Amino acid sequence: MTLHKLLQQLDFERLAGTAGEERAQDVICGWLRQQGLEPSLEAFEFKGFEAGTAKITAGKQSWEATPYGLCPDADLEGELVFLENADVLMLNPGMHEDKIVLYYHSGFRLHELVEHTRIKAFIGISAPLKQAYSFSHRQNTAPSELVPSVMLRYDYAEKLMRLSGKQIRLQIRQQTEDRTARNIVLDIPGKGRDGNLTMLVGHYDTVARSHGACDNAGGTVCLMKAAEHFARHQPQRDLRVVWFSGEELGLLGSFAYAEAHQEEIKKRLRLVVNVDLAGDPIGRNTMFVLGSKELLGYSGGILKEHSLLFSERLGIYSSDCMPFSIYEIPSLNLARVGGKALFYGHTADDVAKHTSEYGLTDVYQASVALLQRILNAGYYPVPRGIDDSLREKIESYLWNSTLQKPELHWKEKYRR
Repeated sequence: MTLHKLLQQLDFERLAGTAGEERAQDVICGWLRQQGLEPSLEAFEFKGFEAGTAKITAGKQSWEATPYGLCPDADLEGELVFLENADVLMLNPGMHEDKIVLYYHSGFRLHELVEHTRIKAFIGISAPLKQAYSFSHRQNTAPSELVPSVMLRYDYAEKLMRLSGKQIRLQIRQQTEDRTARNIVLDIPGKGRDGNLTMLVGHYDTVARSHGACDNAGGTVCLMKAAEHFARHQPQRDLRVVWFSGEELGLLGSFAYAEAHQEEIKKRLRLVVNVDLAGDPIGRNTMFVLGSKELLGYSGGILKEHSLLFSERLGIYSSDCMPFSIYEIPSLNLARVGGKALFYGHTADDVAKHTSEYGLTDVYQASVALLQRILNAGYYPVPRGIDDSLREKIESYLWNSTLQKPELHWKEKYRR
């Protein structure tokens, strides 16, 4: 079965902890079993929600909006204020207290804005020519900081902004509760050259209201076909393929996996290959190397040997590689960006019809090419370690992702 035919089987919403996630498990695990493989499920608990509804009303006018995940039910009225740049709330704290703020952008995250001012509600504006984005509050957000927050289409916002200074009403209806999600784990044993473990990972969940064709059904099917390849061509070293859930809600599945497997990670995991975003018919192939400059050159050279041209960058990548960086495990992050499919990412229009076989092929071939070389090398070619230039960025990212101080298992510089 082609990559795109597989992707079409996943063309539905797969929000973590919902029936859509379970349906995706059936598709992925069912296909793997047809290949003679036996995956397992690893469950984790989290704060979940069913995609709710929101409505903004001003007189006889009304607009549908998309509530942030984890927003509790709300029905409130207040004065609307339009702030194109919500940084104003940090520069002039208290100036717009008890207002409903309509804003387009900010250099700060929502929880940071809430820390400095008492806002009645936030209405974020999505990019032009798209449906409203889907976002979620973070898991560790304090109840006092769960300010009612929604996203609004750009064209709706053009009309609503004219009512700045007027009274409006915001209604949110959304079910929130403790839920269970599951990672899908598949081991492909090597021939026993050594005890090193390499992981191929990607997330199969979506944001609410999105089919996530590009983000990340594309990556999901690349993992499925790569698993088939290595099952038929047994490598010298162990490979573990993991489809994470809850990535879109704050890397929940990969954090849960790293916590549950931390001793194995410390002892024998050497590299993570993460595939997140694929499918654009016309786009740009990219590889973010969260590791060393040596790994950047090595992996880029492998791709060029296989006539695969990826832009190569040393940097962090906001995806399931990050929980492994806590243990200084390097990662190669493959993606295809810049086209129509990704343009619709995190909206209801990220659907299979905007993706193609061509848009999936390079990312799939890159993952196989890299793993084929690394898993079968005479000596394991990737040392553990991450470039010093990335360390502060990693720590900052983890703080903002989890809203708590990360526990970093890094060797001190003097021990290197």
